[in-house]
Amino acid sequence: MRECMGRVLACCALAIVPPFLATAAPAAAQQPVPPADSAAVEDPFAALPPLPDSLALYGDTLAVGFDLPSAAPPPGALALSLEEAVRLALAESPGLGIAALEAQRAANDATRANAGYYPTLDATGQLAGSGNLALAGGDDAPGASSGLTSATADVTLGYTVFDGGRRGATLERLRTEAARLGLSAEAEAEALAFAVTAAYLDVVRQEGLVSALEEAVALSEDRLRIEQAEVRIGTAAEIDAALALSDLNADRAALLRQVLFLTQARATLGALLALPEPEAVAVTDTLALGPPPDLPALAAEAEAGNRRLRALALAEDAAEAAVREVQAEFAPSVRLLTGVGVGAADRGLFPAGDPGLGTDVRYGVTATLPLFDAGDRRRRVENARLRVRQAELATEDERAFLRADVARLTAAVTRYRQLAALEDQNRAVARANARVALAQLQLGFISPVDLRQVQIALLDAETRYVDAVFQARRAEAELRLLAGDLLPEGGAD
Repeated sequence: MRECMGRVLACCALAIVPPFLATAAPAAAQQPVPPADSAAVEDPFAALPPLPDSLALYGDTLAVGFDLPSAAPPPGALALSLEEAVRLALAESPGLGIAALEAQRAANDATRANAGYYPTLDATGQLAGSGNLALAGGDDAPGASSGLTSATADVTLGYTVFDGGRRGATLERLRTEAARLGLSAEAEAEALAFAVTAAYLDVVRQEGLVSALEEAVALSEDRLRIEQAEVRIGTAAEIDAALALSDLNADRAALLRQVLFLTQARATLGALLALPEPEAVAVTDTLALGPPPDLPALAAEAEAGNRRLRALALAEDAAEAAVREVQAEFAPSVRLLTGVGVGAADRGLFPAGDPGLGTDVRYGVTATLPLFDAGDRRRRVENARLRVRQAELATEDERAFLRADVARLTAAVTRYRQLAALEDQNRAVARANARVALAQLQLGFISPVDLRQVQIALLDAETRYVDAVFQARRAEAELRLLAGDLLPEGGAD
C-alpha cells in the first residue's frame, strides 16, 4: 500500500514540479519568475471544498472568513514611471525652487558693474539761503535785513584708474560664487532625484512583498481546506484544523502589516512629488533588473562629475579670490574726477527775482593710500586665508568619502546582482517545493509542521529576492548620483 501511495505521490509531483522548475531562471537571468499557466496545469486541489465561513473546533465555532485590505492604490491615483516621477519632483519641489533662485541671484551679482569697473555719474542739486535782521543799534536801522539765496546743480563723473587689482579679484569671486551656487542647486536636484528613485523603488519592493504574502495566504487557505476535508472524514484531528487556521491568521496579520507599509511608502513618494493627496500615486515600473551598468566608467566619472565635489573646488577658488580682494586694500587707489556745475545767487533775505548766474568746470585726480587701521586689514587677510584652508580641507574630506562610497557601491551592485540571480532560482524551486509539499500533506506523507517549514522557506526566498533586487537598483542609483549621471536630460534646468 505504501509503495502504491508513493507512486501516486511521484506522479503528482511530476505533474506539478516541471511547470515551476521550467521557469527557474539560470544564474545569468534576473527577470521575475512568471506564474505557471493555470490552463496547462490542472489544479490538484480544485476538488477540495471551498474555504468555510466558520469551523467547529473544540465545541466552539470560529469564524474563518476575513476581508483582507486591498493593496491597490486609491481610485484616481496618478500612475507614473520612475522617470516621470523624477521629472515631476524636479518641477514641483519648493525647496529646489529656493536653491535655483539663490543661484540666479548670485548670477545677477556677478557683473562688472558690481565689481566697480564702470565709471560713476552723479547729479546733485542744492538750494540754500542765509540772512540777518537788525533789531537795534549798529549801522543799520532797526528792522533792516540782508542775506543771500543761492541754487546750484552739479554733475560729476568719476572713474577709478587703479585699485591694486581689487576689482578683478571681486569680479572673479562673484563669478566663482555664482558657478558654485549653480552647482549646489544642481546637486540638490540630484539629491531629490535620488530620494524619489529610492522612494519609488521602495514602493515597488513593498508591492512585491505584498504579493509574496498573498501567495502565502493562498497556500495557508489550501492547507486549511485539506485539513477541513480530513477532519470531516475522520483522518485528521481537530487540532490539525486549528493549527491550520492559526497559521492562516498569522499570514493574514503579516499581510495586513505589509499593506500598511505599502501605503506608507506611497505616501512618502507622494510627499516628494508634492502631490495634494500623497498616497494617491501608483507605480508602473517593475523591480526587474536591467542590463548591468559599466561600473569602472561610473567609478572614473565620480571625481570628475560629482557636483558637490566640483562645488567645493569652486569654493576654494572663491576663497582665494577673497584673499586677493582684501590684499588689494594695501595698495593705493587712483580716481579721476570731472564735473560741471551751474549756480544762481540773489542778494537779500527775500530775493527780488534778479539772480546772478554762473557756471564752473572741475577736474582732478585723487590718490588715496591707507596708512593705519589698527591692523584690521591684516586680520581680514588672515581670516580669508583661513577660509581658503577650510575650503581645501572640506574638498579633501569630500573626496575621501567619495572614494569610499564608490568602492562600497561598486561592490554592492556586483554582489546584490549575483544574489538576486541566486534568489530568483531559489524562489522558483521553493514555490515548486511548496506545491509538492501540499500534495504530500493531502496524501498523508508529511505533517502540517513540515508543510509550514516549506511555506516559510518560500516566503523567505521571495523576500530575499525582492530585497536583493531593491538593494542592487538602489546602489546603482546612488552610484549614478555620485558620478553626476542621475538627473534626466534637461532635468536640472
